[in-house]
Amino acid sequence: MTATRSCPRVLDMIKNRYCVLFLVGLFLLAAADRALALRYRPKSEETLSHIALIHYGEPRKYIYLVAANGLSDPNRIPRGKVLRVPTVWKYRVKKGDSLASIARRFLKDSERADFLAWLNRIRKPKKLEAGTKLTIPFMLRHRAQQGQTMVDVARRYYFRAKPTSLLRKFNDKRTNALKPGEVVMVPIYDSDAAYDKVKERLKKYREHLAKAAEEARARAKRESSLQSAGDDEETKEEDGQSKDSSAEDAAAEILDPQSSSDEEKVSPEEDSALISEAFEQYRDGEYELAQANLVRVLEKGRLSSADEAEAREILAFCLVAMDRKKDAEHEFVRLLMVAPDRTLDPVTTSPKIMEVFKRAKGAR
Repeated sequence: MTATRSCPRVLDMIKNRYCVLFLVGLFLLAAADRALALRYRPKSEETLSHIALIHYGEPRKYIYLVAANGLSDPNRIPRGKVLRVPTVWKYRVKKGDSLASIARRFLKDSERADFLAWLNRIRKPKKLEAGTKLTIPFMLRHRAQQGQTMVDVARRYYFRAKPTSLLRKFNDKRTNALKPGEVVMVPIYDSDAAYDKVKERLKKYREHLAKAAEEARARAKRESSLQSAGDDEETKEEDGQSKDSSAEDAAAEILDPQSSSDEEKVSPEEDSALISEAFEQYRDGEYELAQANLVRVLEKGRLSSADEAEAREILAFCLVAMDRKKDAEHEFVRLLMVAPDRTLDPVTTSPKIMEVFKRAKGAR
């Protein structure tokens, strides 16, 4: 009788244990999904190119965001949409894992174990040790358009044709031909899209915004104080002048050449604003426009050393983006002449820019 009564209790205990294991499994899967992507709510004025620059270091990588978020129009972000920003991340191998099981879990096919072995330079896939850290790419779905081939897909997401054979093997295809509507899975293993790097860039961008806002508030406060002081001084002058002399002073002011030249001068704040505007244009992918504005400001020869260094750095960035690396190198050399100790952050700066900057430092 006692044994009969205890059976339901045992069954309940087993059920509860399996429920706990199931919930733990769901939690681990959710944690893995969080590691794969960040969430970003764009501001109304932001473009996908700008958001790609913030997270991936290059505006052209907006294509990752288009595919990951299923956007039909890359020039328009739906209002209120929170974007998924996929990243390349690390997985720590657990006891009992194999490359096939990891590939099936994260790359949707156990046959893609060969790709993981290649990506992580694993020479003996069958002897995968627990604790080993594996780089896991993020996957994008591309639906082929009329006339597209695997070469076109490789150029779209890898920005070159060389990985076509890898992409073909990943999708188990023997030829480059694609039918309209056919889905191609694209593994992105871009090192600049690594989870830690993306988070660091985003952190620095937010710090930059906070600093800019603080400087703007301080500048507005200074301008307000100067305006108040000017108004007080003007009131005192008006009180000490007679009606007859005020007319003579006004005439003298019109004839004073120094007064006219002062009005034509542009303040350093306006130059700084133009440089900031050019940086915004660079971040939005408007390289030619940013270059033209920076050249115009630099040609006037009235910038402070700090502003000139800032302008030449942004100009060099634009030239690299326009594939004018030699011109960019010359700009970096001029920058280093103005600011010899200038450095670039390798975490937030693209490898292409870092390469040109290093050459300029060597040539100086």
